[in-house]
Amino acid sequence: MSTPTDPEALYDKPHSVDLAQVMMVFQFFMVVSVSVGIGPRLFNWFKGETEDVPLLSDIEAAIDVGTSYPLGVVVPALVVYTVPYVWAVLALGMGRQWARAFALLIVPINVIVGITGVVRTYGEVFALIVLPLWIVIALCVLGGLAARSARQWFRQGGWEPWYVRYEIDQIQGLRRPRPRPRRRRRTRVAHDPNQADAD
Repeated sequence: MSTPTDPEALYDKPHSVDLAQVMMVFQFFMVVSVSVGIGPRLFNWFKGETEDVPLLSDIEAAIDVGTSYPLGVVVPALVVYTVPYVWAVLALGMGRQWARAFALLIVPINVIVGITGVVRTYGEVFALIVLPLWIVIALCVLGGLAARSARQWFRQGGWEPWYVRYEIDQIQGLRRPRPRPRRRRRTRVAHDPNQADAD
């Protein structure tokens, strides 16, 4: 572990770790959107509301939108998935190695789940269109975590060296004797008996 006296010890969280955290949050909402099927559900609701409109009903009939995953399966899975995911994203900022390993494992899984959901819901053509976006986001996370500054951040344990340094300073401060406050002496003025007292 690096110490604060080591010039390689990082005091600020690297921007590469910030990038990984932001992209993981963005990827999470993409997975939720595809899994819950927000697009098809809104489309089917709008289709039911506008089925009497001649032109819109013809256009909606020509659009082929698949089915999303059942909510009875998706909602409990997302509840179980969200807690460790949020915990891992926050732990990346604290330089935890387990969070880095979790991110390197879960990001490719998110891509597979997301693209599978897009194929199921919107078809293969649309999946090919959005596939580059999923890949770019995954590469941003993986590249950010593989950067030299990020590796150093996780190697030193985040702000851990600075916590240790702070504790050492506190201990040394308690052991160091505190200087006693100096008492100011009063200077006495000699009274001249020949001088008359002021009225």
